[in-house]
Amino acid sequence: MVTLLEILTLAQRESAHQHHFFIGVEHLFLALTYIKDGLASAALVQEGVSARFVRYNIRETVGRYENHRYWLGFPETPRAAIVLDVARHHIAEGIEPERALLLAILDEGDSVVTRVLDELEVDIEALRRTILKPDAVPVLQRPPIPVHNTIELDPRKVQVLQAMFCDYEQVEVLRELDGGYGAAQVLLVRPVRSDRHPEPLVVVKLNDRRSVLHERRRYDLHVRHILPPHAARLLDAPTVPDGTPYGGLKYSCPLPDVGEVVSLEELALQLRVDDVSHLIRGLFDKFGPTWWQQHQPYQFGVWREYEHVLPPALVVEALPHARLGATGRRLTPGDKWSRDNWVSPGEMVALHHFVVQKLDVEHDVLALAAGLQSQAVNRASKVEVRGLGLEPGFIDRGEVMEELIGRVVNTREGLLWDAVLSLTPPFAPDVDVIPSGDARVPDLPNPIKALSHLLERQVSGYLSTIHGDMHVRNVLVGQRNEPCLIDFAQAREGHVLFDWALLEVSLLVYVVARFAPSGWDGAWQIVAALQALNQGGEVPFDRVSKEVGQALSMIQTVREVVRRCLYEENFWTEYDIALILLALRTLRWQTVSQDGRRVAFLMAGLALQAVHERGERSSSTPNPLRAPD
Repeated sequence: MVTLLEILTLAQRESAHQHHFFIGVEHLFLALTYIKDGLASAALVQEGVSARFVRYNIRETVGRYENHRYWLGFPETPRAAIVLDVARHHIAEGIEPERALLLAILDEGDSVVTRVLDELEVDIEALRRTILKPDAVPVLQRPPIPVHNTIELDPRKVQVLQAMFCDYEQVEVLRELDGGYGAAQVLLVRPVRSDRHPEPLVVVKLNDRRSVLHERRRYDLHVRHILPPHAARLLDAPTVPDGTPYGGLKYSCPLPDVGEVVSLEELALQLRVDDVSHLIRGLFDKFGPTWWQQHQPYQFGVWREYEHVLPPALVVEALPHARLGATGRRLTPGDKWSRDNWVSPGEMVALHHFVVQKLDVEHDVLALAAGLQSQAVNRASKVEVRGLGLEPGFIDRGEVMEELIGRVVNTREGLLWDAVLSLTPPFAPDVDVIPSGDARVPDLPNPIKALSHLLERQVSGYLSTIHGDMHVRNVLVGQRNEPCLIDFAQAREGHVLFDWALLEVSLLVYVVARFAPSGWDGAWQIVAALQALNQGGEVPFDRVSKEVGQALSMIQTVREVVRRCLYEENFWTEYDIALILLALRTLRWQTVSQDGRRVAFLMAGLALQAVHERGERSSSTPNPLRAPD
């Protein structure tokens, strides 16, 4: 039997790891979840939530402190002291310490622990009844269920599916849905019960464990309570079994017919223009009232909403034992260095108080940024650090790096120039002006050269709940052409046009580019058509092939929606800025073809030209680059 002193030792270890150096109720509860075959973990599982997911949410709620300690020992908070007194009273009455402390925490009722459990919709009274049962023990593992699939799956991902559907007789993986630019796998799955009765379809997303936990928390914080009826919803807690680096999420799939479940990309590639247009309008009508139509006025610096979509501001080779020197630079998150090109390759830098966003042990890469909360600004000031010799457990996501010294080996501009160079352009990637490849289009300004100016601009728009990753592969389509969104890992409060600019860019690179001739000539043909679309509001079918024209008409539908979301009527600058930055983002997407990335680069230049020509024109002046209402 574990003793109260042993639990307190575990709580101190957790507190030290988070740089808190005191004992709160949250540390006591987290300690209980670490007890092997413990009562806390078993009771949580019986109430439908994993101990690992509860731990993640508590840590995200409390946060990490700076790596400073101003007192000796681990003093108890007043609330923790009360809970411990109650637990000791229970122990004196013959209740074992683990059960006694759990009861004391739940009965106190107003700690971070109970608030997080409420957020996760855990029935605390039912949890308490489970804890009181004399035979409350960990649930025994069932034998692994068979997974029938026609696609190649990593055995460790099969293990996640077996844990996710452990109460079923078997699970059938029907097909893989195309993912976005990340490493996640999205599967259409049908679970089957012991009576051979198939259950409704579900969409399963497999990703690294940390990303899975992060996505579920984003969903709970931002969209769970404002989804329209019949929208896809996350089911159950994340599945993050031991012994595998992967985890999984299960989405409901309100799409009835297996043969008709496709992504918006697949539908668009069939050139079912009327269906796609109906779907895009339906998506806005379905989610708009609680998402994009909130109409909260919002003035923001562009960098606060869009810097995070760009490559890291710096790539730094770590030099752990080096000194900064008199010519070195001290960099802190959120300052102008990350958007003003102050730092050049070869310079020594000291990174102060950056937060770990991601740890890639395999490639020895540490991703740092400003913070870890859901706002986009906390993902700005990105720095990629190499050469630390990372090992599992070296550092955790969310930890603050007090100081890290290294030498700059690349910058954001350099990374983007390299990306353009990989497209074999007939011009130098760092030119000020891109020489036109089509007589109907003038030379275009190089959007990479304008990044610093764009990021510092102030924009007036609307703030709303946004999906944050609404590309054509995250929109599913059912038998009745009903839209269904999946993947809420980037959901947040943000600029209302972010989602629609990303949807337009993804339609261009994944769909429109597929129907144009390959190479730069085809990219310029699309840009010429886009320019005509901007100027006249209609697809120029006389300038492009029938297929390209049909694909571009889907862009026209997106802009119908955008018009309804503009802050100033018929003033498109805020949208063009979003297009520029999100188009540049795709230059490093490996899931996008070379031709798609060429289109994205030129399209960013075309949008920048529109911004230059429009200047600070007010909405009362007709906009020559968009058709008026």
